Amino acid sequence: MKDQNEVRVVLPVTGRYTAKDQAKLDKANKFIGRGSNRSSTNSYRLACGNNANVENYTNLDVVFISAEGNRAGRVSPDFDLIKKAVLAGSSFITDNKINRNRQYNRGERDVADFLRNSRYEETQGYWRKICNSM
Repeated sequence: MKDQNEVRVVLPVTGRYTAKDQAKLDKANKFIGRGSNRSSTNSYRLACGNNANVENYTNLDVVFISAEGNRAGRVSPDFDLIKKAVLAGSSFITDNKINRNRQYNRGERDVADFLRNSRYEETQGYWRKICNSM
């Protein structure tokens, strides 16, 4: 992700999964995520600055969603913001099926269920709105 000044956002290293998350962020222009103070998701939100948890989305946006895992004091994904991006027709990048199915990744599974129920289809962690054909 590049911020408004076209400088690449580099995520703080929070653990062994930061590299995969950086690869997702590099393909996005916006970020949605909220988490408890010690979570990677919260660290990523802070790193993304003005491109994190914005109120307006378009069909040109590619949004990286990070969701906190199954820990004490976890914060659920911000489905209100995700819904705003869905209504705008944005695309999303999340954990792929292998990563989200790790026992810890409850929030990632919740996000995937929400996107599926919002008529999105996934290809390896990249979600696009299903087109209605007549």
